[in-house]
Amino acid sequence: MKKQVWSQNSISLLKDLDSSQSHGLSDSQVKERCNQYGQNILTKGVEVGRMTIAFRQLNNPMVYTLACASVVAALLGEKLDALAIIAIVIVNVIIGFIQEAKAEAAIQALKKLTVPKSRVLREGKIQTVNSEDIFPGDILILEAGDYVVADARIIEAYQMTSNESVLTGESLPIEKRSDVLPEETELAERKNMLFAGTAIASGSGRAIVVATGMKSELGQVAGLLHQAEVKTTPIQERLAKVGQKLLILGGIVILLVIAIGLYKGEPLFEIFMTAISLAVAAIPEGLPTVVTLALALAVRRMTRRNALVRNLSAVETLGSTDIICTDKTGTLTTGKMRVREVFTLSGKVQDARKFTGDELFNQALILCNNASLDFGGSGDTTEIALLAQAEEHGISISQVREGNLRSHEWSFESDRKRMSVAIQDGDHTKIFCKGAPESLLPLCILSAAERESIEMAVLELSGKGRRILAFAYKDDHSHNISDKSHSEIENDLIFLCLIALADPPKEQTIDSIRACKEAGIKVVMITGDHPITANAIANELGIPVLGSFDEVLTGKEINTLSSDELSQKVERTAVYARVTPEHKLKIIESLQSNGHVVAMTGDGVNDAPALKKASIGVAMGKGGTEVARQASSMILTDDDFSTIVSAVEEGRAIFGNVKRTIQYLLSTNLAEILTMLGAVLLGLPVPLTPLCLLWINLVTDGFPSLALAAEPAEKGLLKTSGGPSPESFFDRQFMREMIYVGLIMTAIELIVYNYVFKTSGMLSARSYAFTLLVYLCLFRSFSCRSDSKTFFELPFNPWHLGSVVLPIVLQVFIQRTEAYEALFKVRSLSFEENIYLFVLGIIPVTILELVKLWRRK
Repeated sequence: MKKQVWSQNSISLLKDLDSSQSHGLSDSQVKERCNQYGQNILTKGVEVGRMTIAFRQLNNPMVYTLACASVVAALLGEKLDALAIIAIVIVNVIIGFIQEAKAEAAIQALKKLTVPKSRVLREGKIQTVNSEDIFPGDILILEAGDYVVADARIIEAYQMTSNESVLTGESLPIEKRSDVLPEETELAERKNMLFAGTAIASGSGRAIVVATGMKSELGQVAGLLHQAEVKTTPIQERLAKVGQKLLILGGIVILLVIAIGLYKGEPLFEIFMTAISLAVAAIPEGLPTVVTLALALAVRRMTRRNALVRNLSAVETLGSTDIICTDKTGTLTTGKMRVREVFTLSGKVQDARKFTGDELFNQALILCNNASLDFGGSGDTTEIALLAQAEEHGISISQVREGNLRSHEWSFESDRKRMSVAIQDGDHTKIFCKGAPESLLPLCILSAAERESIEMAVLELSGKGRRILAFAYKDDHSHNISDKSHSEIENDLIFLCLIALADPPKEQTIDSIRACKEAGIKVVMITGDHPITANAIANELGIPVLGSFDEVLTGKEINTLSSDELSQKVERTAVYARVTPEHKLKIIESLQSNGHVVAMTGDGVNDAPALKKASIGVAMGKGGTEVARQASSMILTDDDFSTIVSAVEEGRAIFGNVKRTIQYLLSTNLAEILTMLGAVLLGLPVPLTPLCLLWINLVTDGFPSLALAAEPAEKGLLKTSGGPSPESFFDRQFMREMIYVGLIMTAIELIVYNYVFKTSGMLSARSYAFTLLVYLCLFRSFSCRSDSKTFFELPFNPWHLGSVVLPIVLQVFIQRTEAYEALFKVRSLSFEENIYLFVLGIIPVTILELVKLWRRK
């Protein structure tokens, strides 16, 4: 019997799996194992295929209701009605299928984008591959922050620990090693094993994959689950509740219509078909698909803006975000040291971008330096910044070094805080020295006034949180200079300059923070830096608002505050320094307890709890760890703060789009119901046949709602929109607008219907009511493009215009067909009559646009 993998030594295991510790798998072996083992994925509980999507279109109340109506019509000899109802059902099913298939395709594409990646040894080279393409025998290259994607036996471990809480429930990281263990070792004690779904907490090492997919320990747990969890977004949950209320309203109307019909002695078939029509009008069957597709489209747009959203509900959360907690280095700043200011005795502190030094200055920066700019820069980050300063001003580093050969170096030492180099210059030697000001200035020949001027400059730059270097030089005519000690060389120096360095803010970040302020979003900087540095960068970025916030709050101070005190303090604090991941968690919890929707950025393993806790966690795609990415709801592929702001703007845009789309659909549905009920209450015949209502739903619900859901974000959206609260999506204003729009449309419809009925008879009245309601519903969509701007103030949207023009053309076209009058029990209208109804249809949208202008004043 073959031994268990944890009880085998690495040599034996590598042989069994036909792999190599130094070479890994070959490309041919990878192809073979892909066929043998399949991809490294967990079996999906429910596969959403095209047949499933098609069945969903048939499995809904509207289809059942219409099928019942079709059967009854056929039994009563109304074959034309029965066939027409079936035809409309088929068309509705096809449209629904196309919409949902697109939404599902977008979601599946999103899932592919968020697949974790792993580093493996293949063909003797370290490669980065998708986790689903990992196979038994692969050698995983692991370090702190990596996400373990398969069960693997450790073959090398260097101070490695693993977080296995997801599998064993053990909260503390487990120490890992490569030792052989007894076969009877329990799962939680297998310290030479790594398991899929866990994470490397510290250290590094290598491990050989022994089980993937459903064969892994995590896969076996997943295999016990028989039902797939179908997650709905908060909008869809709230939408379902509103849909239920609308159904209740529709049910009440249906009962009233039936009761009145029976009281008046109308034919049972007419009463039944009217009830069926109202049921169809009341059921908002297309809303869930439209919402899903709208969210999926938003995710795709965000991806193009470097924000990879990992689930649809995160789009809604982004739209409601009112606080962004962000790290400093690499997110708000460039993540690279740069020379920010220069001071010489000839003047004041100057901006390094505007300072062009003389030959001596540039020689000091380049020659008293061991770094290189080749291959993106190598060496000490401070020295790289000094070279970059020279290069940005057109100085050739290679020419300076080739023309000034270094004869000796007195390296930097922590006790003296400086370094010096000797440069051969003809018959004498030039000494360049750089170091901390407090170390170098006492060695320089300076007057009292010069020394005071330099000290004032140091004080000014220190207040900005800068790292300061002093440079000095001298000519030395002595021989055998390499035999001299640094104490013999570093004296009687001539002061050259002060160089101030810092990690500068990204230029676009300043604009983004300003945009956040205008949008009512508070930006909070959380960093491990010194408070002085944090405060200086925050002021450059424009984060603190004078008079609104306290001073920088440190992690040490957070430890002294109670929960209530911290909850009060976070409202007045925008900059935190010297904080740990535990402090981040406390800050987020305090903000959330105050009712804020908080976005949190992070990149390390220890940031994962805060990313999970935040309303929406944002991980770095370039510099972040896999654990941070897996714990987050959104990944920034460019590690740029401005991308978060773009994502919030997109979130608000889609939130508004979905809200207005739902407003459009519900208000037009309400108008249909109230039109039928109003006519019955006025003692008039039912204005619309079941086929009329079905046709109206068909041409007015689908295309305009999709165009509204995909409406581009308005320019300056963050300035004009407040952050919507998910809890108040269907607030009083929403319900009030839905009701008064429905009443206006109903009033116009009933006035026209009543007038034409009394002057021209039932056939003309129904014909007018039918076409007018189509126009009323379609034109209603124009006012739903924006909450504040009128149609004429918005940019031209050909997709929306087409979604309105096409149904109008279709409505006019079918009036010229032979089957029109027989199917809908109406008469054809002249071109002049259509123009008349067209103008009437514009009245509600005109009122709504005027209301927008009135609100603005």
